[in-house]
Amino acid sequence: MPISATDVKSIARDLGADDVGIAPAEKVTARDRFLTWLAAGHAGEMTYLERWKELRFDPDRLLSGARSVVVVAVNYSPVPEDGAQRDGPFRVAKYAWGEDYHRLLRRMLKKLRRRLRDVRPGLKGRICVDTAPFPDKYWAARAGIGWQGKHTNLVSRQYGSWLLLGSLIIDAQVDRYDSPHDDFCGSCRACLDACPTGAFPEAYVLDARRCISYWTIESKAPDIPESVSTRQYPWVFGCDICLDMCPWNRFEKPHRHDSLRKSAATRQLEGGRVDTLSDVAWRDEFNASPLARPGKAGLCRNVRAARRSRPDDARSDA
Repeated sequence: MPISATDVKSIARDLGADDVGIAPAEKVTARDRFLTWLAAGHAGEMTYLERWKELRFDPDRLLSGARSVVVVAVNYSPVPEDGAQRDGPFRVAKYAWGEDYHRLLRRMLKKLRRRLRDVRPGLKGRICVDTAPFPDKYWAARAGIGWQGKHTNLVSRQYGSWLLLGSLIIDAQVDRYDSPHDDFCGSCRACLDACPTGAFPEAYVLDARRCISYWTIESKAPDIPESVSTRQYPWVFGCDICLDMCPWNRFEKPHRHDSLRKSAATRQLEGGRVDTLSDVAWRDEFNASPLARPGKAGLCRNVRAARRSRPDDARSDA
C-alpha cells in the first residue's frame, strides 16, 4: 500500500522544511546534457563529477529498490538584521553565513526517515545532501519545488533564489506525486548579463572555470587567475550576483532557522581577518561552517585576491 504523500509532507514541514516535493524515482532524463557539459570541460577541477557520473542517472544505483524521491527545501534568505550589517569590506555568499547546511539538512532528513519508518516499518532510505552523486536541482524541479533558471540554480515562485536542498530516496511508493515545475525565466537575461566574469557561455550553461564561486570555494589552486580575480571584489567566498539579480526574489522572505544566522566565522571573513587566526583558532571558529571547505589557506588566497581587485575609492584597512 502506498504511503500518503500528504503525511510525508506534513512530517517534513513539521521538522522545519519550508517546501517539500515528491517525484517517482525514475531514471534521469538530463543525462546527455550533463555529459555534454562535462565533455566541454566546464567542471574545471571538479573531477569527482566525472568519477561518479553514472551513479547520477538512476536512483536505484544509490538505493536498491528506489521508488520515490522526497525533496525538502529550506529557505536561507537572511533575516533583516543580518542582511543590513557587514563586518568589513568583503562579502560571503548568503548560503554560507550560518551553520553548514549539510548538517542542518541531514538532521532533518534523518528524522524524516525515522518518522516514515514508524509508518512503514523496514523502510529503506538514502539521504542525499549535495555530496552524493545525485543531481539535487534536477530532482527539486522534478518534484515541483522550482525550476533550474538560466543561471543553473533553482528558482522558486515562493522563495526566489534562496533554497537549500536535500533529498531522501525511499523504497516505497507514495499515493500522489508532484508534477515537474515549469520554467518561468521567459526572455529574462538579468542573471546572465550581471555576471562580471562571463561565466555563462549560454543560458542554462555555467562554465565553472570562469565562476567566482568555483574559484573561491572549489578550486585548490594557490592563486586565482587574473581573468577572475580582477573582477572578484568584494567576494571572498562564493558569489550571489546572478542570484541577487533574479526578479523572482521579490517573493523572498526571511528564513526561520536560528542556525542560519550570520556566524562569527562569517564576520571574521567579511573583515578579511582569517590570516590573523592561529590554526587552532581557525579550526574552532570555522569547523561547523561551510567556509571550512577551501581550508584556511584557500580563504587567505581569496582575501588576498579580493584586496588586490578593490577599486581605489573603496580601499581602507581591512
